[in-house]
Amino acid sequence: MARMMSAKWVYAFILACMGLPVWANTTLSDESLFGAWQPELVSAFFAGVVMSLSLVAIARSQFAVNRIIHALLGAGCLAVLAEVGDIALYGLVALLLVHIWQSDKLGKGWHIVVAALSSVIATLLIITHFWWYWPQIYVIAGILPIFISELFLHSQNTDLPPAAEPNPIPNSDILGLPDRAGVREAFNEYRAREPGTAMLVMIRLEGFQQVNFHLGREFGDLLLAQSANRMKQYLQSHDVMPIALGNEMARLAHLGGLHFVFVCSLANQKHLHEHLCAEIIESTLKPFNVGNCIIEVSARASFVNCDEELGQFDDLLTCAFLALDSSPEKVIAPYEQKMQIDRLEQQARLAELAHIDFKNELELYFQPIVRNRDGDIEYVELLLRWQHPKQGILAASKFIDDIRIAGLALPLAQYVIERAAEIALALRVEGIQMPLGINLFGPEMLHEEFIEFVDRVLVEHQLLPQDIIIECPSQMFTTLDQQGIAMVARLRTMGVRLCVDGFGESPLLLAKLPKLEVDYVKLGRSLTTPNQSQGNFKAVVRGIVEMQNVQDCKVICEGVESQEQLQFAQNLNAFAAQGYLFTRPLSSVGMISWLKQWRWEHPIEDPSSAADSTD
Repeated sequence: MARMMSAKWVYAFILACMGLPVWANTTLSDESLFGAWQPELVSAFFAGVVMSLSLVAIARSQFAVNRIIHALLGAGCLAVLAEVGDIALYGLVALLLVHIWQSDKLGKGWHIVVAALSSVIATLLIITHFWWYWPQIYVIAGILPIFISELFLHSQNTDLPPAAEPNPIPNSDILGLPDRAGVREAFNEYRAREPGTAMLVMIRLEGFQQVNFHLGREFGDLLLAQSANRMKQYLQSHDVMPIALGNEMARLAHLGGLHFVFVCSLANQKHLHEHLCAEIIESTLKPFNVGNCIIEVSARASFVNCDEELGQFDDLLTCAFLALDSSPEKVIAPYEQKMQIDRLEQQARLAELAHIDFKNELELYFQPIVRNRDGDIEYVELLLRWQHPKQGILAASKFIDDIRIAGLALPLAQYVIERAAEIALALRVEGIQMPLGINLFGPEMLHEEFIEFVDRVLVEHQLLPQDIIIECPSQMFTTLDQQGIAMVARLRTMGVRLCVDGFGESPLLLAKLPKLEVDYVKLGRSLTTPNQSQGNFKAVVRGIVEMQNVQDCKVICEGVESQEQLQFAQNLNAFAAQGYLFTRPLSSVGMISWLKQWRWEHPIEDPSSAADSTD
C-alpha cells in the first residue's frame, strides 16, 4: 500500500507538469524526428488493435465498472487516432486515473501495478506530445498493456466471490433467522440481565418428508419459511427474549432442520410459554399454499425451565430434545428430570441387551382370556418378561422399544414363537388342548423370514395352525401398506389366527374397521373403565362391538378388574374378557397345574351330555 501511495504522488506530479502551457515551444520541438511521421496505415493498424483488445478486455472483465472503463478507454484511444483534438488526450488522462482508483478499490494485486505503470507511461507520452510533438500513436501503445493485463489476470481471480453478493449477516441462517450461535449469545446476555423465571421453548415441525419427496426440496424450504413467518407473528411480546440480527431484533431462532427455539420470561404471565405453544401449534394446522398446492403440516413443542442444568444453553437444548423424543404422544411436552433418569436407564438396558441371553434371562408369563358365555378359557396369552438383574421383572412394554433399537426384534419374535410351540406341545401331552396367544408388538410379523420360521416351527412341533394366535397393536393393522396386507393374508392362509391388541388406545381409522380380516379384537382398557361406560360413550363402544360381530370377529374386553367392568363387557355382547379379575400374569412354568385347577373349579357342562339327560 505504501508503494501504491508513492505511485499516486508521482502520478500527481506528472499531472501537474501537464498544466504547463501547451503553446510552449523550444528548439527541441524543431529537432523532433517524429513530428510528421504518422502514416495512415499505421493509424489503421493501431485502431484495429485497440478495438480488438478493448472488446476482449470487456468480455473477460469480471466487474461492470471495469467493463465501462475499458469501453471508454477504447473509445478515447480511437478518438486520439482520429485526431479529434487535444481534448481526447485529457480525457484519457482522466480515464487512466479512474482505472487506477478502481483497481485499488478491488484490490486486484498485480493489476494495480500494471494499471499504474501503464498510466504513468501514457501520461509521460502525452507530455512529450505536448512539449516535443511526439506522435499520438505512442500514447496508444502505452495504454495497450491495460487491455492485455485483463487477459492474463482474469484467471487468477476466478475464485473470488462476485462483488454484487451481499455479505451474510453474522449468526443468521438461510431463513434469515438467528442460528444456534446467535441465540446462545443472546441467551447468555439475557440471563445475566434478567435472571428471573424463564422458559426455553422448542418447536418441531412435522410432515415435511412427504413435501420434500413429492414436491422437491425447494418447496420444502419455501414451506419452512412460511411456517417460520407464522410463528414469528405470535412472538411479538416484550416478554420474549430479543435476539440481535444485524441492525434488527428477532425473537425466534432456527436451530437447523425442522427445529425452532425461543425464550420467554414468566415474570408477568406465569403460563405464557404454554399459551404461545398452543397458538403456534394451532397456526401450523392451517393449510399452507405452496406452489399452488394446499399442504398441511403439524407441530409439536417442548419447554424446559431455564434454571435447569445450571442454566447452560446447550444443556437446555438437550433437555428440550429429550422431552420431544421421550413423549411422542404429547403435542406439548414439558421436560422432567425423570426423563434423564429414564434415558440413562435405557442406555444401560441397551448395553445389557447387547449381551442378553434369551434362554436364561427372558421368561414367558400367561394370562387367560375368559369367555363371557360359559366362563371357559378361550385361549391363553403369553406375556414376555425380562428378569432384569437390577430392576427386577420388567414387562415387555418397558423394553420392547429397546429391543428394536438393538436390532433384536426378529430374533426375539422367533424365540417367543419357538417357546410357545414347546409349551403347546407340553399341554398336548397332558391332554390339554389350549391355543396360545403371542404378543409380537408390531412389524416383526410382517417379515418374510419370520413367516417362514412360523411355518417351520408348526411342522416341527406337529401343531395345528389354530394352536397359535398372533397379537399385534391396532395401529399397525390400520396402517398396513400393500406388502403388509399381503403378509397378513399369507399368515391367515397358513391357518394362523390374528388378534388386534389395544383397540381404541390410539386414534381409530373408522373407514378401515370393516376391512380388518382378523379373528379377535381386544378393546383397550380405556374403553372399559367404569367412569366412562355411560351415555353416548357407551353407545359408541357398543356400536364398535356390534360392527365386529357382524364381521365374525370376536371382541375381547381388556383390563377387566372388577365385577362392574365384567358386567359392562357382558352387556356390550362382547365375546370374552381379560384382566386382573381372573388372575394376574403368572409364570408359564406352572401353567399346566393352573389350567387343571381352573377346569376343576369351573366345570363346563358338555352340551351333548346335557341333551342325553333330557331325553
